[in-house]
Amino acid sequence: MKRSVFAFSLVLLIVAASLPVMARPTQQDSAPTLVPPTLVPTVAPENISRPTDSAIARIQADGRVRVGTLFNTPPFAELNIRGEVSGFDADLMRSMAEAWGVEIEFVQVTRQTDVEMLNSGQVDLLVGAQAHRRDRDQQLEFSQSYFRNTQSVLVRNDDGAAVLDHFAGRKIGVVIGTPAEAAARRWQERAPYDFTIDTYFNLSQAVTAVVASEIDGVVSDRVTLSRLNIEPGLTKIIDDPVEPEPYAIAMRRHDINLRNLVNHTLQLFAQNGRLNEIHQANFGGTRYPEDTITIWAGLGDEAATPDQFGTGLDLPQQFRLPDILANQTLRVAGAFDSTEELSDSDRRIDGLNRALVGAMASRWGVRVEYIPNSTADPLSFVTNGQADLAVNIEPDWSLINRVDFSRAYLLHGQRLMIPANANISGFNDLRGGKWVGIFASEPGTADRVNALAESVNTAVNIFTITREQDAAFQLLVENNIDVVFGDSLKLIPHLEADPNNLALTERWYSRRFAAFALPRNDLDFRLLVDYTLQELERDGTLQSLLRPVTISPDDIPSFEIWPGSSEFAGLSLALQ
Repeated sequence: MKRSVFAFSLVLLIVAASLPVMARPTQQDSAPTLVPPTLVPTVAPENISRPTDSAIARIQADGRVRVGTLFNTPPFAELNIRGEVSGFDADLMRSMAEAWGVEIEFVQVTRQTDVEMLNSGQVDLLVGAQAHRRDRDQQLEFSQSYFRNTQSVLVRNDDGAAVLDHFAGRKIGVVIGTPAEAAARRWQERAPYDFTIDTYFNLSQAVTAVVASEIDGVVSDRVTLSRLNIEPGLTKIIDDPVEPEPYAIAMRRHDINLRNLVNHTLQLFAQNGRLNEIHQANFGGTRYPEDTITIWAGLGDEAATPDQFGTGLDLPQQFRLPDILANQTLRVAGAFDSTEELSDSDRRIDGLNRALVGAMASRWGVRVEYIPNSTADPLSFVTNGQADLAVNIEPDWSLINRVDFSRAYLLHGQRLMIPANANISGFNDLRGGKWVGIFASEPGTADRVNALAESVNTAVNIFTITREQDAAFQLLVENNIDVVFGDSLKLIPHLEADPNNLALTERWYSRRFAAFALPRNDLDFRLLVDYTLQELERDGTLQSLLRPVTISPDDIPSFEIWPGSSEFAGLSLALQ
């Protein structure tokens, strides 16, 4: 019997080796792991109690952060030939520990043990290509995503498929029991056409089947597919992704203080270029995508340390989601009581906020109750329990001890509006005593304009525009100014009214985001809000709502969608 099995295995090896068109589909430059494969489970000790404080308490006490990671997920984390954990995630966490002033200890976890080891306190954080998927949100909490991977399709190079729709009636391969299989089956469920899914035990088998024309494509994450050692010109990855696969740092649910510490550090590294350095070191010199991480106001240029954050879990006294669903009412602060005396830009923002809240409430099956007289200090209505959320709030680090924030739904900021025929691309073209119009309603803008002019060794004159609606008139008719510098929300009405004679330069001189302010550490309610925003983006509703307050699709914040079910808390969030 043993000889028969050996002979059969030998035949399989010979068949695989007889395919001359393809080298072995292994990852390039991957050192031996020196450890058991990640799929080997290790049961955590049962006598370890689950902590009730933030992991920050232990990090401070020990002066060390324990980072759980898989040891075989290159280029993110792997145990190299020197016995060291290396890769993008490893470099990121070493930089974080250094910024926090603590030591770092890498602890091996597996896909079977990572959640238990985190929740039992054996590790403080999880990295190593930790995908933020919705099904994991009930076990873990995630930082902002720092890497945007995708589940993608690899095909033969001569295959004409360019988008997912081209796979109608065709055959797709996946590795059984992997995120790629789950992604492919979600694709199969939502697609208005049929295709077949074949399963394989490993990626080598699936790719061999593609090359041998036994199947038409194989689904896996794009980074892994791009690292396969395949003969050049034999295969390609199509650009249309099956679904996103964002990577984030995982921690225990409701550990808001640790999440804030991690997010602050990620944002600082995005701002000061450290993430770019790490990315270039691990991805062949390619630059880190600038729009990956949303940077909040008030970030500063100094690293936050663990002692600046609380050591408790700081759970809310009352979770909002059960009450919202029971009372069928969503209470909202920050909307204007009347729009009669508002500027055009404020009317547009108020219209967006009300339309967006209405779209969310409709999918939750609840009505909206706007809290009157709440625009002066909308956050106080959220913190004292009178409102469930506040609209149009800029995420700001000075507010993290009061509220939490949804993901941003609006991007706006300072731009230059010019006559369409003007040869002006920025402040470098404003030499010779040019006049810059600014809005009286935007304090501090004059200092900002002068500083920008000085940065290119020039000087400008300032003209204050009292009424927002007079900007184009002063620029095109009165000729009192050469350009207008102001928030894009104030410039949009003029560009819409006279698109042939007005234009914007390409540069953003500042970027500000609008989000919902939410009760602090009310995790499931925040997940509901973020899931709903993602579903609104996925089906195009959000883009339609944003048209009155954006100039082009590029002005819409980069939306990250966490893959998974559209069902949450008994609600169907997808467009019906």
